[in-house]
Amino acid sequence: MSVRSWFGIAVLTAATVLTAVQTASAHGEHGAPERHRTRITATQGGADVFPPSVGARAFLYDADNGTPLADKRVDFTTPGGAEICRAYTNTDGEAACTGPLRLGTTSVGTLTNGYVATFRGDDRYKGSYAFGTVGVLVRP
Repeated sequence: MSVRSWFGIAVLTAATVLTAVQTASAHGEHGAPERHRTRITATQGGADVFPPSVGARAFLYDADNGTPLADKRVDFTTPGGAEICRAYTNTDGEAACTGPLRLGTTSVGTLTNGYVATFRGDDRYKGSYAFGTVGVLVRP
């Protein structure tokens, strides 16, 4: 085999390998797959004065196709970061929970500024957050 033939075979082999690597990379076969975007919507929560508590609810979806995401943890906090409660989404993508309403300046802030529903993301989905308002229920 001549040097020219050997060189031609080497170039052809290298081109074939590079094409295979680029194709595999384009199909996500190397490394971690790209994470999907998410969309979360928070509904109006309710604050009870008797007993002092705050209820919060949110829905989590795949942002690209609108599919509800199940078994994903959603954290509900005040805008300042204090935890209200946390819950896992059901098959409809809904997460709901009730936490204590701490009487004082924190509760005034929650009633005025609402709450934040946060999905922190995981190995398959990116995180997202949304703000929800809080209405006051006064029942003796």
